[in-house]
Amino acid sequence: MTDSRSFDPAISFYDATRDFPAEVATHGIPAILDIAGPGALILDVGTGSGRVSVPLLQHGANLIGCDLSLKMMGLLRSKYSSARRAQANASCLPFPDQSIDALLTCHVMHVVGPWRQALREFQRVLKPGGVYINARSERYETSPRRQIRNKWSQILAGRGIHEYRPGAKNAQELREELLLMGASCQEIPVVRFNRLYTIRSVVEGVANRVHSSSWDIPEDVFKVSLAEFLTWLHQETIDLEEKYAETVEFVLDVATFSN
Repeated sequence: MTDSRSFDPAISFYDATRDFPAEVATHGIPAILDIAGPGALILDVGTGSGRVSVPLLQHGANLIGCDLSLKMMGLLRSKYSSARRAQANASCLPFPDQSIDALLTCHVMHVVGPWRQALREFQRVLKPGGVYINARSERYETSPRRQIRNKWSQILAGRGIHEYRPGAKNAQELREELLLMGASCQEIPVVRFNRLYTIRSVVEGVANRVHSSSWDIPEDVFKVSLAEFLTWLHQETIDLEEKYAETVEFVLDVATFSN
């Protein structure tokens, strides 16, 4: 399967289940603008509901957002009425060669099936000396979140189901491909902060199919798997309301092409 993932199914819950930490707003948005350069035309690929585009626009960015989902971009328009939008797959951008100063993705490339082709599109539309910025959050987990997510994956695997993401596996795979394309790459850590969460929030994310990797699981399999998962949680006597801390680092991977 090579198709990119449309987030049409997430229209009713996306903004409620994807936070935008104050630390990212305070440090991350200015860092993106600084790397892009004064007056740069920025293309936000996978803009969605504008979680990153809107703060950039509010800071005066010259920005165009593009996404597969018109519904998600409708949310963007409701938040920022003058936002410029284009419906497009990342692997086939409707922009001329060398027309963009800076291209941004944020938590997007793991759902872009033809992600290698998309990188070549990014190179095509960027001006000489332009930058590709991939923004991401790295979690340093010392709490039960990973144990719980792994158990859910094990239950699904026992029924022959594997949570699927069509795009790049991680930042390292992206970086390796960019280097093969002749790009120079730099990793820029912007801000590190702590965030609290409850196990209930993790469990509700599973039960409500918040993550796109669960959207293709057949309904009958999902119901049986969820029942087993909830039984396991009860047997483990995990306190769903206990708060845990995790450390998060907001990172910008920056690539430039010689063209």
